[in-house]
Amino acid sequence: MIDELDRKLIELLARDGRRPFASLAEELGVSQSTVRARVAKLQDDDVVMIVALCNALLLGHQVVRLLLRVRNLTPRAVADGLVGINQINHVALVAGSHDLYLEATCRDQPQLIALLDEVRRQPGVASIQPIIVTSLAKDYSGGGLRDARGQIVSDPNR
Repeated sequence: MIDELDRKLIELLARDGRRPFASLAEELGVSQSTVRARVAKLQDDDVVMIVALCNALLLGHQVVRLLLRVRNLTPRAVADGLVGINQINHVALVAGSHDLYLEATCRDQPQLIALLDEVRRQPGVASIQPIIVTSLAKDYSGGGLRDARGQIVSDPNR
């Protein structure tokens, strides 16, 4: 379990993952070694991953969300088979009319077609509902744990 200090640290890192430990420690009122140890534990426990995020659409890539229904296997078994596909960034088991939710990024349309074919070939995949992302209006990943508002993304198409 994470405590209030971890939550505050995650919130600060969500705003700027490159912020120096000394600055984080000063704002949180703890030592640099405490911050360093907390960040290391959060990373080791897969609670946080500090990465650079980009808007793949602005780089000219194809961005797709896939809703999958599963048959003859458990959703977890199908998910385990999908995690190794390079273009897939997120695999989530979901409740509702679908069993799995995937997010993927492809460099172009031919790679997107190849991805869809590869997903269709996976054992247990009964149906795929692709959702092609045409514009990103909000990026939810930078919101931290404080709230679920997300972060507004500047869209050149508006």
